[in-house]
Amino acid sequence: MTPRQFAVLAAAAALSLVAAATVYTANAPWTLGTKSAGKLLPNLEAAAPNLARIVIEQGGTTATIEQAGDQWVIQNEDGYPASTEKIHAFVNALTEADLVEAKTAKADRYHLLDVSDPAKDNVARLIRLEDKDGEKIAEIIAGKTRFGQSGMAVAGTYVRRPGETQSWLADERIVGGTALRDWAAPRVFEVPTETIASATVEIPDDQKYEIARLPDGKSHQLITIPDGKKIRYINVVDNIVEAASFLDLDRARKAIVAKGGEAGVVTLTLDSGLKIAMSVRREMDGGWATISATGEGDAKAAAEDIMRRAQGWEFQIHPTKVQTIYKKLDELVEDEGTETEGPQAQTPGMPGMPGGMPPGAMPGMPGGMPGGGLPPGFPGMPGPGGPPPGAPPPAAPPQP
Repeated sequence: MTPRQFAVLAAAAALSLVAAATVYTANAPWTLGTKSAGKLLPNLEAAAPNLARIVIEQGGTTATIEQAGDQWVIQNEDGYPASTEKIHAFVNALTEADLVEAKTAKADRYHLLDVSDPAKDNVARLIRLEDKDGEKIAEIIAGKTRFGQSGMAVAGTYVRRPGETQSWLADERIVGGTALRDWAAPRVFEVPTETIASATVEIPDDQKYEIARLPDGKSHQLITIPDGKKIRYINVVDNIVEAASFLDLDRARKAIVAKGGEAGVVTLTLDSGLKIAMSVRREMDGGWATISATGEGDAKAAAEDIMRRAQGWEFQIHPTKVQTIYKKLDELVEDEGTETEGPQAQTPGMPGMPGGMPPGAMPGMPGGMPGGGLPPGFPGMPGPGGPPPGAPPPAAPPQP
């Protein structure tokens, strides 16, 4: 290549770079040079020291988080402790948020941004900040999050001030709804199944049985299978261990002293020496679990961390999870001569599924969607899923 050719190519490359930058700047949601329309809540920074209560209304439910001494508690969850880090991040986002882009002022288009009247909209959030006397400090309607040009970096949140018609894009991610996990740790505890050395399951009026990890370091099996018996379904033991390895924080209440309805106790022993026991009682609205954790040495800190979230509390647990974990021994084994209809690997309730119920298929299981089943939008599925195979793609929604 001659010097002249090299210079021509370099100039062309530079021009292409300039053109690309110009196109990106013109089409990006905003740039650093965009002029702000001011703070979303211009008086919040000065009033923040007086903040004593956060109220979120969404979909007909209300979450109230209040300051109690040095900590914040979730009043609608029996005063369960909130995460101080989440509270600080939430207030900081509201304080720092700038209005960077005017959006629709037409009420019939608010739903595109989820900034409709929260009393009539199941998605829009009415956020109200109050002082200790219940006086309003600030109030906004928060809607969808908008993502950046790449689809990865969060660009901001659509908002509207109550009583105003103009909606905006604010340049902060304003998270937090009415769910308990929005304000506290999402799980009471969680341990990798491969670190569970053994487990015991105790069911009232039934034989206690023990489970141990296999040499492969991943699967688990019954330590003792009664003479003349065999495992009824492949993976049924692994399903117990997997379901017992974590507990989602969906609802909480102060622990009560009650008798009856005991489903059983499962105790996990980890390689570190950490022991976690989950005791469950069945009630009309599902199961309620109490958690205890103990450990020495390195496991002591992990046990104390779990107990900070669990001591004195009980947590709602999905009925399917209860059914998966607390099985009687007779439900795990059958006579050796029994002919299982269909593949032995098939788990009840999962027609045609080999190898038992796959991880993530049950409600609340790792790798699955909350509530179990296939994710929304799976082609050809009934209900809120996507269109059947071969159907034309849906029309793009109108831009607000």
